[in-house]
Amino acid sequence: MLDAEDIKKISCKFAKLRAGALFMSNRQKKIELAFAISSFVSHDIDYIVWIAPGRYLTSASYVDDIKNFAGKNASSLCFFSIENLSLNDLNYLRLYELACMYRVLCVVDGSVAIKNAEAGRTRRLLAMKHKFAYRLILSETPLTCGILDLYTQFYFLNPLILNMTQTQFRHTFLPVSIGDFDVIKRISTPKDEQKLIKMIRPYILICDFTNNVDITYHDYNFELTAPEAKVYQQEKEAFLNRRERVAFLQVVQHFQYLYTLCKRKVDTLFSLIDDILSKNEKVIIYTKFLSEIRFLKESGGLRGRNFVVMSGNSNKIRALKRFERNVNIMICTYKVEIPCINVKNCNNIIFFTQTFDYKDKLQIVSSCYGGDGWKLDIYDFWVNTRLENLIKNNLGRKKNVLENICSVMSRSEALNL
Repeated sequence: MLDAEDIKKISCKFAKLRAGALFMSNRQKKIELAFAISSFVSHDIDYIVWIAPGRYLTSASYVDDIKNFAGKNASSLCFFSIENLSLNDLNYLRLYELACMYRVLCVVDGSVAIKNAEAGRTRRLLAMKHKFAYRLILSETPLTCGILDLYTQFYFLNPLILNMTQTQFRHTFLPVSIGDFDVIKRISTPKDEQKLIKMIRPYILICDFTNNVDITYHDYNFELTAPEAKVYQQEKEAFLNRRERVAFLQVVQHFQYLYTLCKRKVDTLFSLIDDILSKNEKVIIYTKFLSEIRFLKESGGLRGRNFVVMSGNSNKIRALKRFERNVNIMICTYKVEIPCINVKNCNNIIFFTQTFDYKDKLQIVSSCYGGDGWKLDIYDFWVNTRLENLIKNNLGRKKNVLENICSVMSRSEALNL
Protein backbone atom coordinates (compact mmCIF):
# COMPACT_ATOMS: atom_id res chain seq x y z
CA MET A 1 0.00 0.00 0.00
CA LEU A 2 1.40 3.39 -1.03
CA ASP A 3 1.37 6.11 1.59
CA ALA A 4 1.33 9.86 0.98
CA GLU A 5 5.13 10.08 1.03
CA ASP A 6 5.47 7.32 -1.59
CA ILE A 7 2.96 9.05 -3.88
CA LYS A 8 4.81 12.35 -3.47
CA LYS A 9 8.14 10.73 -4.45
CA ILE A 10 6.59 9.11 -7.53
CA SER A 11 4.91 12.37 -8.52
CA CYS A 12 8.13 14.37 -8.10
CA LYS A 13 9.99 11.87 -10.26
CA PHE A 14 7.32 12.11 -12.95
CA ALA A 15 7.33 15.90 -12.87
CA LYS A 16 11.10 15.91 -13.36
CA LEU A 17 11.15 13.39 -16.21
CA ARG A 18 7.84 14.60 -17.68
CA ALA A 19 7.16 10.95 -18.53
CA GLY A 20 6.77 7.60 -16.81
CA ALA A 21 5.17 4.16 -16.68
CA LEU A 22 2.81 2.60 -14.15
CA PHE A 23 2.73 -1.19 -14.40
CA MET A 24 0.06 -2.33 -11.95
CA SER A 25 -2.24 -5.34 -11.89
CA ASN A 26 -4.94 -3.61 -9.85
CA ARG A 27 -6.96 -1.48 -12.25
CA GLN A 28 -8.48 0.86 -9.68
CA LYS A 29 -5.21 1.52 -7.84
CA LYS A 30 -3.51 2.21 -11.16
CA ILE A 31 -6.11 4.81 -12.14
CA GLU A 32 -6.07 6.36 -8.66
CA LEU A 33 -2.29 6.79 -8.76
CA ALA A 34 -2.43 8.26 -12.27
CA PHE A 35 -4.69 11.05 -11.06
CA ALA A 36 -2.63 11.61 -7.93
CA ILE A 37 0.32 12.22 -10.25
CA SER A 38 -1.76 14.47 -12.52
CA SER A 39 -2.81 16.59 -9.54
CA PHE A 40 0.87 17.16 -8.72
CA VAL A 41 1.45 18.75 -12.15
CA SER A 42 -2.05 20.25 -12.58
CA HIS A 43 -0.62 23.79 -12.45
CA ASP A 44 1.30 23.02 -15.65
CA ILE A 45 -1.42 21.36 -17.76
CA ASP A 46 -4.66 22.44 -19.39
CA TYR A 47 -6.11 19.07 -20.37
CA ILE A 48 -5.72 15.38 -19.56
CA VAL A 49 -6.04 13.24 -22.67
CA TRP A 50 -7.01 9.71 -21.68
CA ILE A 51 -6.33 7.17 -24.45
CA ALA A 52 -7.44 3.56 -23.96
CA PRO A 53 -8.64 0.54 -25.94
CA GLY A 54 -12.24 0.81 -27.06
CA ARG A 55 -13.27 -2.20 -24.98
CA TYR A 56 -12.15 -0.29 -21.88
CA LEU A 57 -14.03 2.88 -22.74
CA THR A 58 -17.29 1.01 -23.43
CA SER A 59 -17.21 -0.35 -19.88
CA ALA A 60 -19.30 1.82 -17.59
CA SER A 61 -17.39 0.68 -14.49
CA TYR A 62 -14.05 1.66 -16.08
CA VAL A 63 -15.22 5.15 -17.08
CA ASP A 64 -16.88 5.65 -13.68
CA ASP A 65 -13.60 4.76 -11.94
CA ILE A 66 -11.77 7.37 -14.03
CA LYS A 67 -14.30 10.11 -13.33
CA ASN A 68 -14.43 9.31 -9.60
CA PHE A 69 -10.66 9.42 -9.17
CA ALA A 70 -10.32 12.48 -11.42
CA GLY A 71 -12.24 14.61 -8.92
CA LYS A 72 -11.90 18.28 -9.81
CA ASN A 73 -9.82 17.32 -12.87
CA ALA A 74 -12.82 15.57 -14.45
CA SER A 75 -13.75 18.72 -16.36
CA SER A 76 -10.38 18.72 -18.15
CA LEU A 77 -10.65 15.08 -19.30
CA CYS A 78 -10.78 14.15 -22.99
CA PHE A 79 -11.26 10.50 -24.00
CA PHE A 80 -9.91 8.85 -27.15
CA SER A 81 -9.89 5.19 -28.10
CA ILE A 82 -6.57 3.76 -29.29
CA GLU A 83 -8.25 2.17 -32.31
CA ASN A 84 -9.77 5.46 -33.48
CA LEU A 85 -6.35 7.06 -33.79
CA SER A 86 -5.98 5.18 -37.06
CA LEU A 87 -9.61 4.46 -37.99
CA ASN A 88 -11.05 7.94 -37.49
CA ASP A 89 -9.14 10.82 -39.08
CA LEU A 90 -11.43 13.40 -37.47
CA ASN A 91 -10.64 12.16 -33.96
CA TYR A 92 -6.93 12.01 -34.77
CA LEU A 93 -6.93 15.61 -36.03
CA ARG A 94 -8.89 16.66 -32.93
CA LEU A 95 -6.22 15.10 -30.72
CA TYR A 96 -3.42 16.64 -32.80
CA GLU A 97 -4.98 20.11 -32.54
CA LEU A 98 -5.47 19.72 -28.80
CA ALA A 99 -1.82 18.77 -28.33
CA CYS A 100 -0.65 21.73 -30.43
CA MET A 101 -2.80 24.38 -28.77
CA TYR A 102 -2.72 23.39 -25.10
CA ARG A 103 -0.50 21.91 -22.44
CA VAL A 104 -1.60 18.29 -22.38
CA LEU A 105 -0.90 15.36 -20.09
CA CYS A 106 -1.34 12.30 -22.30
CA VAL A 107 -2.26 9.08 -20.48
CA VAL A 108 -2.20 5.86 -22.51
CA ASP A 109 -3.91 3.08 -20.59
CA GLY A 110 -3.41 -0.46 -21.89
CA SER A 111 -0.19 0.81 -23.45
CA VAL A 112 0.78 -2.68 -24.58
CA ALA A 113 -1.77 -2.04 -27.35
CA ILE A 114 0.77 0.29 -29.02
CA LYS A 115 3.54 -2.32 -29.10
CA ASN A 116 3.39 -2.79 -32.89
CA ALA A 117 5.48 -0.04 -34.48
CA GLU A 118 3.93 -0.77 -37.89
CA ALA A 119 0.33 -0.27 -36.76
CA GLY A 120 -1.36 2.96 -37.81
CA ARG A 121 -2.43 3.78 -34.24
CA THR A 122 1.17 3.48 -33.01
CA ARG A 123 2.71 5.48 -35.85
CA ARG A 124 0.26 8.33 -35.37
CA LEU A 125 0.75 8.45 -31.62
CA LEU A 126 4.54 8.37 -31.92
CA ALA A 127 4.45 11.13 -34.54
CA MET A 128 2.91 13.58 -32.07
CA LYS A 129 4.55 12.39 -28.85
CA HIS A 130 6.75 15.48 -28.57
CA LYS A 131 3.69 17.74 -28.61
CA PHE A 132 2.44 16.44 -25.25
CA ALA A 133 3.75 18.30 -22.21
CA TYR A 134 3.67 15.08 -20.15
CA ARG A 135 3.37 11.42 -21.14
CA LEU A 136 2.20 8.62 -18.84
CA ILE A 137 1.64 4.99 -19.84
CA LEU A 138 -0.39 2.52 -17.79
CA SER A 139 -0.64 -1.21 -18.20
CA GLU A 140 -1.62 -4.26 -16.20
CA THR A 141 1.15 -6.15 -17.97
CA PRO A 142 4.31 -4.70 -19.56
CA LEU A 143 4.34 -7.16 -22.49
CA THR A 144 2.42 -10.05 -24.04
CA CYS A 145 4.72 -11.63 -26.62
CA GLY A 146 8.31 -10.65 -25.83
CA ILE A 147 10.55 -7.77 -24.82
CA LEU A 148 10.11 -6.12 -28.22
CA ASP A 149 6.71 -5.03 -26.87
CA LEU A 150 8.54 -2.61 -24.59
CA TYR A 151 10.32 -0.76 -27.39
CA THR A 152 7.50 1.46 -28.68
CA GLN A 153 6.05 2.03 -25.22
CA PHE A 154 9.27 3.58 -23.97
CA TYR A 155 10.00 5.24 -27.30
CA PHE A 156 6.71 7.08 -26.79
CA LEU A 157 7.85 8.23 -23.35
CA ASN A 158 11.25 9.41 -24.58
CA PRO A 159 13.30 8.17 -27.58
CA LEU A 160 16.51 8.81 -25.62
CA ILE A 161 15.68 6.15 -23.03
CA LEU A 162 16.86 3.41 -25.38
CA ASN A 163 18.46 5.69 -27.98
CA MET A 164 18.30 3.10 -30.76
CA THR A 165 16.16 2.06 -33.70
CA GLN A 166 13.89 -0.95 -33.52
CA THR A 167 16.33 -2.90 -35.72
CA GLN A 168 19.19 -2.05 -33.36
CA PHE A 169 16.97 -3.11 -30.46
CA ARG A 170 16.44 -6.54 -32.04
CA HIS A 171 20.16 -7.04 -32.61
CA THR A 172 20.99 -5.91 -29.06
CA PHE A 173 18.39 -7.75 -26.99
CA LEU A 174 17.07 -10.56 -29.21
CA PRO A 175 19.80 -12.98 -30.32
CA VAL A 176 19.01 -15.34 -33.17
CA SER A 177 18.15 -18.95 -32.32
CA ILE A 178 16.79 -21.99 -34.15
CA GLY A 179 13.33 -23.08 -33.06
CA ASP A 180 11.01 -25.94 -33.94
CA PHE A 181 11.10 -27.13 -37.55
CA ASP A 182 14.42 -25.27 -38.01
CA VAL A 183 12.64 -21.91 -37.90
CA ILE A 184 14.92 -18.94 -37.16
CA LYS A 185 13.68 -17.04 -34.12
CA ARG A 186 14.76 -14.12 -32.00
CA ILE A 187 14.30 -14.98 -28.33
CA SER A 188 15.59 -12.95 -25.40
CA THR A 189 17.61 -14.45 -22.58
CA PRO A 190 17.32 -13.56 -18.87
CA LYS A 191 20.61 -11.65 -19.22
CA ASP A 192 19.17 -9.58 -22.11
CA GLU A 193 16.03 -8.90 -20.11
CA GLN A 194 17.97 -7.68 -17.07
CA LYS A 195 20.05 -5.40 -19.28
CA LEU A 196 16.90 -3.88 -20.81
CA ILE A 197 15.19 -3.33 -17.45
CA LYS A 198 18.30 -1.51 -16.19
CA MET A 199 17.98 0.95 -19.11
CA ILE A 200 14.26 1.65 -18.73
CA ARG A 201 14.23 1.46 -14.92
CA PRO A 202 14.40 5.27 -14.31
CA TYR A 203 11.09 5.75 -16.18
CA ILE A 204 9.22 2.94 -14.40
CA LEU A 205 7.46 4.88 -11.66
CA ILE A 206 6.02 1.76 -10.06
CA CYS A 207 5.56 -1.90 -10.87
CA ASP A 208 3.09 -3.77 -8.69
CA PHE A 209 1.95 -7.09 -10.10
CA THR A 210 0.24 -8.30 -6.95
CA ASN A 211 -3.52 -8.60 -6.84
CA ASN A 212 -6.17 -10.22 -4.72
CA VAL A 213 -7.38 -12.55 -7.45
CA ASP A 214 -6.94 -16.24 -6.69
CA ILE A 215 -6.44 -18.01 -10.04
CA THR A 216 -6.31 -21.81 -10.30
CA TYR A 217 -5.26 -23.40 -13.59
CA HIS A 218 -6.52 -26.80 -14.71
CA ASP A 219 -5.02 -28.67 -17.68
CA TYR A 220 -7.19 -31.24 -19.45
CA ASN A 221 -5.30 -33.47 -21.89
CA PHE A 222 -7.14 -35.57 -24.47
CA GLU A 223 -6.18 -38.37 -26.82
CA LEU A 224 -7.79 -38.81 -30.21
CA THR A 225 -9.70 -42.04 -30.58
CA ALA A 226 -8.19 -44.52 -33.07
CA PRO A 227 -10.72 -43.59 -35.83
CA GLU A 228 -10.17 -39.86 -35.16
CA ALA A 229 -6.37 -40.24 -35.33
CA LYS A 230 -6.67 -42.12 -38.62
CA VAL A 231 -8.92 -39.48 -40.20
CA TYR A 232 -6.66 -36.70 -38.90
CA GLN A 233 -3.60 -38.26 -40.55
CA GLN A 234 -5.46 -38.82 -43.83
CA GLU A 235 -6.78 -35.25 -43.91
CA LYS A 236 -3.31 -33.84 -43.22
CA GLU A 237 -1.81 -35.85 -46.07
CA ALA A 238 -4.61 -34.84 -48.44
CA PHE A 239 -4.16 -31.16 -47.54
CA LEU A 240 -0.39 -31.22 -48.10
CA ASN A 241 -0.54 -33.35 -51.24
CA ARG A 242 0.98 -31.55 -54.26
CA ARG A 243 1.69 -28.44 -52.18
CA GLU A 244 5.34 -27.48 -52.48
CA ARG A 245 4.93 -24.55 -50.10
CA VAL A 246 2.41 -23.82 -47.38
CA ALA A 247 1.86 -20.84 -45.10
CA PHE A 248 2.43 -21.80 -41.47
CA LEU A 249 -0.70 -20.06 -40.17
CA GLN A 250 -2.78 -21.69 -42.89
CA VAL A 251 -1.52 -25.11 -41.80
CA VAL A 252 -2.24 -24.34 -38.14
CA GLN A 253 -5.76 -23.13 -38.94
CA HIS A 254 -6.60 -26.18 -41.04
CA PHE A 255 -5.00 -28.84 -38.86
CA GLN A 256 -6.46 -27.45 -35.64
CA TYR A 257 -9.89 -27.42 -37.25
CA LEU A 258 -9.56 -31.15 -37.99
CA TYR A 259 -9.25 -32.30 -34.38
CA THR A 260 -10.85 -29.56 -32.30
CA LEU A 261 -14.19 -31.37 -31.91
CA CYS A 262 -12.78 -34.73 -30.87
CA LYS A 263 -15.25 -36.81 -28.83
CA ARG A 264 -13.41 -37.00 -25.51
CA LYS A 265 -12.87 -33.25 -25.48
CA VAL A 266 -16.53 -32.47 -26.23
CA ASP A 267 -17.85 -34.95 -23.66
CA THR A 268 -15.61 -33.44 -20.97
CA LEU A 269 -16.79 -29.92 -21.87
CA PHE A 270 -20.46 -30.74 -21.34
CA SER A 271 -19.68 -32.60 -18.12
CA LEU A 272 -17.63 -29.65 -16.81
CA ILE A 273 -20.40 -27.18 -17.69
CA ASP A 274 -22.92 -29.26 -15.74
CA ASP A 275 -20.58 -29.30 -12.73
CA ILE A 276 -20.09 -25.50 -12.86
CA LEU A 277 -23.81 -24.77 -13.20
CA SER A 278 -24.59 -27.09 -10.29
CA LYS A 279 -22.57 -24.66 -8.12
CA ASN A 280 -24.68 -21.75 -9.43
CA GLU A 281 -21.64 -20.17 -11.11
CA LYS A 282 -21.16 -18.66 -14.54
CA VAL A 283 -18.77 -19.85 -17.23
CA ILE A 284 -17.20 -18.32 -20.36
CA ILE A 285 -16.13 -20.74 -23.11
CA TYR A 286 -13.57 -19.58 -25.69
CA THR A 287 -13.46 -21.15 -29.14
CA LYS A 288 -11.47 -20.40 -32.27
CA PHE A 289 -13.93 -21.36 -35.03
CA LEU A 290 -17.54 -20.35 -35.64
CA SER A 291 -18.21 -23.95 -36.65
CA GLU A 292 -17.46 -24.95 -33.05
CA ILE A 293 -20.20 -22.62 -31.83
CA ARG A 294 -22.65 -24.09 -34.35
CA PHE A 295 -21.74 -27.58 -33.16
CA LEU A 296 -22.25 -26.70 -29.50
CA LYS A 297 -25.65 -25.24 -30.38
CA GLU A 298 -26.79 -28.21 -32.47
CA SER A 299 -25.21 -31.15 -30.62
CA GLY A 300 -27.77 -31.21 -27.84
CA GLY A 301 -25.21 -30.94 -25.06
CA LEU A 302 -26.57 -27.54 -24.05
CA ARG A 303 -30.22 -28.51 -24.38
CA GLY A 304 -32.26 -26.83 -21.70
CA ARG A 305 -29.43 -24.42 -20.86
CA ASN A 306 -29.67 -20.70 -21.62
CA PHE A 307 -26.52 -19.29 -23.22
CA VAL A 308 -25.34 -16.23 -25.15
CA VAL A 309 -22.88 -16.04 -28.03
CA MET A 310 -20.25 -13.31 -28.35
CA SER A 311 -18.80 -13.29 -31.86
CA GLY A 312 -18.12 -10.69 -34.54
CA ASN A 313 -21.77 -10.69 -35.65
CA SER A 314 -23.27 -10.59 -32.15
CA ASN A 315 -25.04 -7.72 -30.46
CA LYS A 316 -22.31 -7.52 -27.85
CA ILE A 317 -23.98 -5.13 -25.40
CA ARG A 318 -27.21 -7.16 -25.41
CA ALA A 319 -25.35 -10.45 -24.97
CA LEU A 320 -23.25 -9.04 -22.12
CA LYS A 321 -26.29 -7.66 -20.28
CA ARG A 322 -28.07 -11.02 -20.54
CA PHE A 323 -24.97 -12.78 -19.23
CA GLU A 324 -24.65 -10.38 -16.31
CA ARG A 325 -28.33 -10.73 -15.37
CA ASN A 326 -29.72 -14.22 -15.81
CA VAL A 327 -27.69 -16.33 -18.28
CA ASN A 328 -24.87 -18.48 -16.92
CA ILE A 329 -23.08 -19.56 -20.13
CA MET A 330 -21.28 -17.35 -22.64
CA ILE A 331 -19.56 -18.75 -25.73
CA CYS A 332 -16.96 -16.41 -27.26
CA THR A 333 -14.52 -16.36 -30.15
CA TYR A 334 -11.00 -15.20 -29.30
CA LYS A 335 -10.72 -12.08 -31.44
CA VAL A 336 -14.07 -10.53 -30.56
CA GLU A 337 -13.69 -7.17 -28.82
CA ILE A 338 -15.95 -7.26 -25.76
CA PRO A 339 -16.36 -4.74 -22.96
CA CYS A 340 -14.96 -5.48 -19.51
CA ILE A 341 -17.07 -8.06 -17.71
CA ASN A 342 -17.94 -7.12 -14.14
CA VAL A 343 -19.69 -10.26 -12.90
CA LYS A 344 -18.86 -11.33 -9.37
CA ASN A 345 -19.91 -14.95 -9.77
CA CYS A 346 -18.22 -15.50 -13.13
CA ASN A 347 -15.56 -17.77 -11.68
CA ASN A 348 -14.82 -20.00 -14.67
CA ILE A 349 -13.12 -19.64 -18.06
CA ILE A 350 -12.73 -22.60 -20.40
CA PHE A 351 -10.24 -22.34 -23.28
CA PHE A 352 -11.89 -25.00 -25.42
CA THR A 353 -9.57 -24.28 -28.36
CA GLN A 354 -6.01 -23.04 -28.00
CA THR A 355 -4.36 -20.03 -29.65
CA PHE A 356 -0.77 -19.01 -30.34
CA ASP A 357 -1.58 -15.44 -29.25
CA TYR A 358 -0.78 -15.16 -25.54
CA LYS A 359 -2.11 -11.59 -25.61
CA ASP A 360 -5.63 -12.91 -26.19
CA LYS A 361 -5.51 -14.97 -23.02
CA LEU A 362 -4.11 -12.13 -20.94
CA GLN A 363 -6.78 -9.74 -22.19
CA ILE A 364 -9.52 -12.26 -21.50
CA VAL A 365 -8.48 -12.65 -17.87
CA SER A 366 -8.06 -8.89 -17.38
CA SER A 367 -11.50 -8.25 -18.94
CA CYS A 368 -13.14 -10.20 -16.13
CA TYR A 369 -13.22 -8.32 -12.87
CA GLY A 370 -14.92 -9.70 -9.78
CA GLY A 371 -13.37 -7.44 -7.14
CA ASP A 372 -10.87 -8.15 -4.37
CA GLY A 373 -10.78 -11.74 -3.19
CA TRP A 374 -12.25 -12.96 -6.47
CA LYS A 375 -11.55 -16.60 -7.30
CA LEU A 376 -11.13 -17.74 -10.88
CA ASP A 377 -10.75 -21.25 -12.31
CA ILE A 378 -9.18 -21.45 -15.78
CA TYR A 379 -9.52 -24.70 -17.72
CA ASP A 380 -7.16 -25.33 -20.65
CA PHE A 381 -8.19 -28.07 -23.08
CA TRP A 382 -5.31 -29.73 -24.95
CA VAL A 383 -5.39 -32.47 -27.59
CA ASN A 384 -2.28 -34.64 -27.82
CA THR A 385 -1.04 -33.71 -31.30
CA ARG A 386 2.33 -32.32 -32.31
CA LEU A 387 0.69 -29.03 -33.30
CA GLU A 388 -1.03 -28.65 -29.93
CA ASN A 389 2.25 -29.37 -28.13
CA LEU A 390 3.92 -26.67 -30.26
CA ILE A 391 1.22 -24.19 -29.22
CA LYS A 392 1.65 -25.15 -25.56
CA ASN A 393 5.43 -24.67 -25.72
CA ASN A 394 5.02 -21.31 -27.48
CA LEU A 395 2.57 -20.02 -24.86
CA GLY A 396 4.82 -21.35 -22.09
CA ARG A 397 7.83 -19.46 -23.45
CA LYS A 398 5.89 -16.18 -23.64
CA LYS A 399 4.57 -16.73 -20.11
CA ASN A 400 8.12 -17.32 -18.83
CA VAL A 401 9.43 -14.11 -20.45
CA LEU A 402 6.59 -12.09 -18.93
CA GLU A 403 7.12 -13.59 -15.48
CA ASN A 404 10.87 -12.96 -15.62
CA ILE A 405 10.38 -9.33 -16.73
CA CYS A 406 7.87 -8.75 -13.93
CA SER A 407 10.22 -10.38 -11.43
CA VAL A 408 13.23 -8.30 -12.52
CA MET A 409 11.17 -5.09 -12.49
CA SER A 410 9.86 -5.78 -8.99
CA ARG A 411 13.28 -6.81 -7.66
CA SER A 412 15.03 -3.76 -9.06
CA GLU A 413 12.35 -1.53 -7.59
CA ALA A 414 12.83 -3.14 -4.17
CA LEU A 415 16.58 -2.46 -4.35
CA ASN A 416 15.82 1.25 -4.63
CA LEU A 417 13.90 1.32 -1.36
